[in-house]
Amino acid sequence: ARGDLTMYVTQRFERCPLTVTKSVRCTGCSRKVRRQRTFEQTISPFNKNADGSLKSRSDIYRELNIRAEAWKAEPETCAACRAGEGE
Repeated sequence: ARGDLTMYVTQRFERCPLTVTKSVRCTGCSRKVRRQRTFEQTISPFNKNADGSLKSRSDIYRELNIRAEAWKAEPETCAACRAGEGE
């Protein structure tokens, strides 16, 4: 007898990724800085709207686009300026 065996089931949900690239001027030295970031949510029974309904793919991408636009508006600092080596 092996004792109590518990079965674990892994459930994978469909990913909805949005990869965004921005190119802005460094806040310290005005060099061009390029950044890339991926925003992501999943289509799952746990991902719901404020009213409790399940989010559709279009709901998710609408929300991701809002987050991506806010991120694109944020200023960036180049690695040299962050390390204290900028001009």
